[in-house]
This record gives sequence, structure tokens and C-alpha cells, in this order.
Amino acid sequence: MSRNQENIGIEVNELSGRRVPTWEVVIPKKRQIGLIEQVDGKFRVTSSKSKNVMFAKSLDAGINDLLAYFTLHEK
Repeated sequence: MSRNQENIGIEVNELSGRRVPTWEVVIPKKRQIGLIEQVDGKFRVTSSKSKNVMFAKSLDAGINDLLAYFTLHEK
């Protein structure tokens, strides 16, 4: 049985003052989904709730991976 599809509005904000380029992915007015850090040419994606770590080749791929993980495991 599959889940019904729904659109999730998100914001991607670049965080300043960090050693490496870092972005946070949030659902506005609700909560943070996770962080994406650019380390050694790869993008390390960390979910906020379970602290699982994934790696992606681009920022867009990292955002998509984080959203997929969120909808499957944390929602």
C-alpha cells in the first residue's frame, strides 16, 4: 500500500560563521529537517531527528535525499 502524495514546502538557508559551507533545510514555522555540509567536494547530509548521515554529489541531490528520508522515516 502506498502513501498519498503531498507537497512539502521547504526553505534552504545558508548558515554563516561555519568552518565549511553549511545549509539548513527547514519546514517553515514547524521544524528543521536537517543540515547539509560541503566537505571535500561532497555534500554530507545529516537528518535532525535521528542524526543519520548520507552523502550526495550536489546540493540539490542532498536536499532530495533529505526530503526522501524525512518522508519515509521521520514524518
